[in-house]
Amino acid sequence: MATGSLLTLWIYRINYILDLCLIKTSILLFYNYIASSRKSFHYLVRTLLTIILLGSASMIVASILTCRPVSDAWSFTVFEGGFYGIYATQCYNPGPFWLANATYNLVTDVLIWLLPIVFFLNLKTMKLRRRLELVAIFSVGIMAIIASAARLRVLVLWLSDFIHQGENTAELMIWSQVEQNVGIIAGSIPFLRPLFRKALLRVRSREQPSPSPAVGLINDGTPDAHVLARTPIIPSPSPTFDGSREFRMPRSDLQPIEPARSQCSWGSTVWDGSQVRQIFHA
Repeated sequence: MATGSLLTLWIYRINYILDLCLIKTSILLFYNYIASSRKSFHYLVRTLLTIILLGSASMIVASILTCRPVSDAWSFTVFEGGFYGIYATQCYNPGPFWLANATYNLVTDVLIWLLPIVFFLNLKTMKLRRRLELVAIFSVGIMAIIASAARLRVLVLWLSDFIHQGENTAELMIWSQVEQNVGIIAGSIPFLRPLFRKALLRVRSREQPSPSPAVGLINDGTPDAHVLARTPIIPSPSPTFDGSREFRMPRSDLQPIEPARSQCSWGSTVWDGSQVRQIFHA
């Protein structure tokens, strides 16, 4: 069980370095995309991206090769010997390496946070309100800096002696997770802004009352000009069937009846009985 715990910690340290490398790389690639026209900012981003990639790769290799052979890094026998002052000659002291890694993460976090703020404040082609809004969005990255600083402090205590290691192991793991998760959130906020804006517009459109359809009443004096009046279909005044059920043509052709000017907003003819009188007096 102890060997499994040591192996889990060994894998976690490698995964911790890799996760922070991917988070910072994604943020710097986003910086490189939004400021590709600014050559000075473009070169700074490329330089910092190279430092991140090379530094993380070297730290992953150093973390893997803590001992020789590699399996001694999670050997309980080697770990137990450290309590009695017996240190394995095939393993180097990882304390300075972990301090260097924590300091490296804190410095690169500060540089990544400062880069867009300086860029947006000097972007004169954009309105001041828009620039301040972008600065506020990217300022969330200061939470990652706070998490890195807190982790560095806990790490210093953890490396001081065995008593502090037992007291601060859980806290060190918590701050390591906080640093990674805050970095993911800070890197995702610029991309989530369009989604929040779209959702806010939908909420506002639902809150506004939709215009009710215009309902016109008869004789309201406002005929709807957009609705065409339909010619009424009126049956023939002469019966076309007699008692023998034989078909008989009408005696004369009927003149079409012009639709009366309707006062209804629907544009339909008002049926008031005058049409029937016209037919029988024709």
